[in-house]
Amino acid sequence: MTENMATSSDDSAGAGKDGNKYKKGLETREKILAEACQLFDSLGFANTSIRRLIRNIGKSSSVIYNHFPDKEDILFVITHGTGVRVVDLLNDLMAQTPDADACLKKMIVEMLFLMEEPRLKMEISIFNNEAHHLSEDRRKLVNEMHLQIVHLFEKAVADVYQKKGRAAVNEKIAAYNILAAINWVYVWYREDGPLTLKEISEDITRFIFHGLD
Repeated sequence: MTENMATSSDDSAGAGKDGNKYKKGLETREKILAEACQLFDSLGFANTSIRRLIRNIGKSSSVIYNHFPDKEDILFVITHGTGVRVVDLLNDLMAQTPDADACLKKMIVEMLFLMEEPRLKMEISIFNNEAHHLSEDRRKLVNEMHLQIVHLFEKAVADVYQKKGRAAVNEKIAAYNILAAINWVYVWYREDGPLTLKEISEDITRFIFHGLD
């Protein structure tokens, strides 16, 4: 009985050490991604070197390569992960909001309010502007996420027109125009600017639904 208890205690200690090592590894990986986001967003992917990344996070090159085989892998993890997050958000909103008008408005507003998270704002900028640096296979996967976002907005527009009992405008053109309006806000919006995100989202949704009326 005593021997079994001792063995169990040793096993728990080993599991604890492994758990701490795993947690530390996750923290290091997250630190690498966070710093890469800062650099890719401010300097661009092409102008960011692994050497600069290593210097900024204060780790050896071996630590970086323990988590990512190369700089492109870091870019792929950021861009594809961001695409998945946005697609999941839009799918959840569509599932939770049966009214077509309310759903499209909520999709627009929630996309804009993603800018309240500084890290996610950078990730979306990288998703939109840096994915062309990926290899063909990886770029295709990220582009699929872009297309899923467009298709979800196409469906939302079609649902609004179906509710009105009228023929829809070209859903694809409408979806791209809505996303263009959202993405331009990502370019020029400043937290210390004259407009709040609430005011911007209200004006954009009002314009999309009512035009210049």
